[in-house]
Amino acid sequence: MNDARAVVFDLDGTLIDSLPDLAAALNRSLARHNTGPIARADVAPMVGDGARMLLKRGYAARSLEPGEDDEAEFLADYEAHVTDLTEPYPGIPEAVASLASLGYRLGLCTNKPEASARKVLSALGLERFFGVVIGGDATPYRKPDPRHLAAVLDGLGAPKHHAVMVGDHPNDLATAAGLEVPAIFVTWGYGRAEAPIMIDDAAALVPAVRRILEPAAGGQA
Repeated sequence: MNDARAVVFDLDGTLIDSLPDLAAALNRSLARHNTGPIARADVAPMVGDGARMLLKRGYAARSLEPGEDDEAEFLADYEAHVTDLTEPYPGIPEAVASLASLGYRLGLCTNKPEASARKVLSALGLERFFGVVIGGDATPYRKPDPRHLAAVLDGLGAPKHHAVMVGDHPNDLATAAGLEVPAIFVTWGYGRAEAPIMIDDAAALVPAVRRILEPAAGGQA
């Protein structure tokens, strides 16, 4: 019997506030077309489906269509500046460390390119906590396809009935639902949704996970 328990996280908007770097890279790309910048608040709803989709949405907001060169330049530019302004949300490093210390297997399921995801995790001192990191370019499937989450759980060696997904975007909820995995929706990110389990502060993360995966423990941190 496999008793391994896993917590799988989204990255942008869940663990880290990457909006400043994403918006800056998008606006540098637009500037090459002599187009004015887009405010960070307007970029936020564009985040969640990967860097290429962010670029397409940003260009569409300026009635433009990015070409292959634009995509390549954007991805290279963002990769070079991926940790300039990005920081973990308050309390996230402590919550992640606590979950790891409790014996949970931690994974990352992100539509961000995997190299960028690993670079951010490493720069912020979080990579050591994650046994599996699968980016949006690492498999044929990406959120909201539940097979993206299934690949992370397979890598962690944890069954879906002993897992929980944590995210800030409707994609995360849909991914979890597609695999019949419970989800915790964090309200501090970029997406907006209603979910059965929602938390407003990182301090609530560990108790929420324990209520799901260790109900006999009463959700005590």
